[in-house]
Amino acid sequence: MSLLFKQVVSALFLLVGLIISLSWYEWKDSPIWMLVLGALLSLLGIISVVLNIMESEESLDE
Repeated sequence: MSLLFKQVVSALFLLVGLIISLSWYEWKDSPIWMLVLGALLSLLGIISVVLNIMESEESLDE
């Protein structure tokens, strides 16, 4: 899979996770699953961004 595609998908997961978490915070009577989903997507986005940065650094060394 292309590194650029991985970076875009990682940023998208992070963006959607943060939007869902903020929506949970601002929306009255919001279900708790929104917070859990937002936190999981944000965490997944952060982890994949870090892994993509490490992968791009390794490809520069070669």
